[in-house]
Formats: sequence, structure tokens, C-alpha cells
Amino acid sequence: MGGLEKPLRLCYDKNMKIKRNIFCLVLASALLLANSLPAPKARAYTQQDLNNINSKISEIRSRMKQYEDQASAFAAEANSIQGKINSLRAQQDSLRAQIELKEAEREQLAAEIEATEKRIEENSETIGYVIAQFYYSSEVSTIERMASSESFSSYIDEEMRLSSLTDTLAGIVEENKNLKADLEVKKKNAELMIQDLEGQKARLVVLENEQASLLAQTRENEASYRQMQNDAADQKAALEEEQQKILADLASRWHASGITAGDPNKGGYPYSNRCPQQKDAFADQWGMYICECVSYTAWRVYAAYGYMPYWGGHGNAKQWPANARAAGYVVSSTPKPGSVGISMGGAYGHAVWVEAVSGNRVYISQYNSANAATGYRKGEYSEQWVDQGMYQYIYFR
Repeated sequence: MGGLEKPLRLCYDKNMKIKRNIFCLVLASALLLANSLPAPKARAYTQQDLNNINSKISEIRSRMKQYEDQASAFAAEANSIQGKINSLRAQQDSLRAQIELKEAEREQLAAEIEATEKRIEENSETIGYVIAQFYYSSEVSTIERMASSESFSSYIDEEMRLSSLTDTLAGIVEENKNLKADLEVKKKNAELMIQDLEGQKARLVVLENEQASLLAQTRENEASYRQMQNDAADQKAALEEEQQKILADLASRWHASGITAGDPNKGGYPYSNRCPQQKDAFADQWGMYICECVSYTAWRVYAAYGYMPYWGGHGNAKQWPANARAAGYVVSSTPKPGSVGISMGGAYGHAVWVEAVSGNRVYISQYNSANAATGYRKGEYSEQWVDQGMYQYIYFR
């Protein structure tokens, strides 16, 4: 009693006054009251604390969803822009090939024009020669040509030559006429081809500028996109930490015990060799991320009963009771082996597989509960006993 020993001795003094009697009565009452009070206990989470934490997690989850949506929007935009860029590149390659072909055709046409002009020039020289021959022959009469010929045969040959020149002249004149008409067509085609080439080159410049603009836009968005991804990852990590704290608190409240690594085959879970390194790396056949509690329990249902409903990837444990009722399964507060236990605590809730029941205690196996058996790592397998009131139970048979 320490400092109260002296006052108590005074109370046992037979010579004390009435006032001292009153003092002793008060002191005795105080001692009696002090001894009846319970020892102070360490503060535990109240339901309001959990509600506050849940509200906080819901708010964080909402912001996380917003970040993820924004990140997805940026990803879709980036994919769309990349698709446009790829399309533009294909169009550019096609235009360059067309331009190259047109330039070759223009070069061919230029060569044809040059050859035609040369042929016209040669024909013009031949025409001049033929005309000169006719002019010379027209100056000499037929009698004079005959008289000047060495023989009649020579005269006949000369007359035939002049007749042939007449035919040649007519043919050359006609050919030149056709060549000049063809030359005009080719020159017009060359002008149109040049115009077409200039238009295609201008189109190519437009496409190149559009591509440069899209690339710049992609680079500008890339930093924001990556930041959104990082923010979402940070928010997810923070949310999971809060979730694990709530699971640990609930386990303590419901007297979890016997926590162990348990079955070395880890419940037969087919992704166990990927956990926890590849936690949430991809989704299982029910659209649930591997190494999560719901993916494990979905597998146990499938392994036990040959069927597990697909709920469209809506796999958070908190959603399972409503999904189960909608699918016609029984949801009960009474556990039985081979049922799935669902805790509604936290943003996601928690799903476990009921291995055994003993009185009001259930023995469960689970994934993604950071505890002593898992070295406080997420995405690992463990087993433990806990009071049945921690969960509500879904019967899949």
C-alpha cells in the first residue's frame, strides 16, 4: 500500500477523534473502490475504428480506380496514336513508291518525247531532200531526162526512183503528222504527271507533319501515363497494406491460433509455384488474379465439385455472397467443411476454404494473408484455426 500505511495506522488508534473516524471511513471507501476497478487494458480497435478505416480504404480505392481509369485512357490513347502512326507510315511508304514509279514513268516519257522529236527532225531532213530532188527533176523535161540518160533502162530506173520518192514523201509527211500529234499527247501527259507528282509530294509532307505531331503528342502523354501507372500502383500497395492490417486485427479478435504453413502442396493450387513473385501478374480462368485469396478458393471449389461459376471477373471476396445468392447458392452463418468462408472486413474482404469444423472453431486454408506463417508476405499459403463468427459461409454443393 506504500504511502497509505501511516493513515491506516491512525485509523486503528483508539484515542482518535470523531473527525478522524470520518476520515478513516472515507479512506476505506476509497481503497475499496480502487480495488474493485479493473486494470486498464490496451486499446483495441472498435467497430467505429474499423468503419473509419473501411471508409478511408474506400476513398483510397475510389481514387485508385480513378487513377487506373485515367491510366487506361492514356494507354488506349497511346495505342490509338500508335495505330495512326503505323497507318501513316504505311501510307507514306505507298506514296513514296508511287512517286518513285511516277518519276520513272516521267523519265521514260521524256525519253519517248525526245526520240519522237528526233524522228520528226530526221523526217523533216528527208522531206527536204525529197523536195529538192523533185525540184531538180521538175527543172528538166522528160525529153531532156530521156536524152541525157545513158540508156532507156537508166531512164526507166530514174523515173521509178522519182515515183518512189513521191510515195516516200507522202509516207514521211503522214508519219510526221502522226508523230507531232502523239508528241502533243505525250507532252500533256507529262504535264499531268508532274502535277500528280507535286500533289503526291505535298500529301506526303502533310502525312509526315501529321506523324510528327502525333509522335510529339505521344511523348507529351507518356510522362503523364507513366505517372498515372505509378500512382495507381502506389495506391494499390497502400490499400493492400490497410487490408492486411484489418485482416490481422480481425484474426486477433476472432482468436486465430495454430497458424502454420500447412499443406506442402498448398491445397493443390496450380499457381502455387508462381506465388508470391507473380502475384496479380495475370488472371486465372475465372478472371481473378493469381495468388489472391479468391483465386485460391475458386480453385478449391472447382477441384472439389467440378465447377466454379464465372462472375465476370468481379472477384473481390466482398462480392462473393451477393454473387452466390444471385446464382442460387446458400449463404449461411454456419460453417461446414468444403464451404467457402467470406470475411467482409476491409475494401476487398477475404475468402478462405473451410478444411474442418470443431465446435465453434473452423480450420481454414487461405492465400494472401500476411502472417507469421508466411513471414508476413502477401500472396502466400497458410492455415489456421479461428472462431466461426469471423466469416459467413457459401455452400457450393
